[in-house]
Amino acid sequence: MVPRLALQALFVSAALLVGATRIMAQASAPPAGWVIRVDGGGNASEVKAEAMKPGFHVTTGPAAILFDSTTRGTGDWRLEAIIHLFDPGARAEGFGVFFGGRDLNSATPTYGYALLRRDGKAILKARTGATVRTVRDWTANAAIPVFKAGPPGTSLKYQLVVEAKGDRVALWVGPTMVLDAPRSELPADGIIGLRINHALNVHVERLSVSRIARR
Repeated sequence: MVPRLALQALFVSAALLVGATRIMAQASAPPAGWVIRVDGGGNASEVKAEAMKPGFHVTTGPAAILFDSTTRGTGDWRLEAIIHLFDPGARAEGFGVFFGGRDLNSATPTYGYALLRRDGKAILKARTGATVRTVRDWTANAAIPVFKAGPPGTSLKYQLVVEAKGDRVALWVGPTMVLDAPRSELPADGIIGLRINHALNVHVERLSVSRIARR
């Protein structure tokens, strides 16, 4: 007998897969208000994004950031995301969020970003124009789910939080802090959004930012 929780997970994966198939066939633009910016040399038309409850679905060709310029974090803030990863095969490509975005539609965008991988690792990086700097390199942590092959439509849920508080920026997965760095090493104030690397298929259930009240 299949456990009830396993059946529920299978039903969720199947529902998302149906939506993903429809999206890959029809989508050519992001949800209203959202912008796609690809890495140098890529074509934004190769990134598919469409609203699909709950949230929206993204499939990438080139690596890209996706954002609504009205969504920002300044001062002390908390960014929360729930991302479902569909089978990436043997590839370990990063996916997650960016923050501190400035000049994103120019030739010299600036942002910090926090990514996870299917192999249970996380990284913190920063970009200024074409220059990308590793702030904390790929690091394994038991709190980060490891994707294992399953039946068609299998997905795995990742819950991540980035907090910019005082002079630190920290990445959490579930209740566990997995990486942190001085705020001086990462752009922190500005637009927030998604950072999805090459040829990935993800469903974004939630992406939100809130202010952290100082006591």
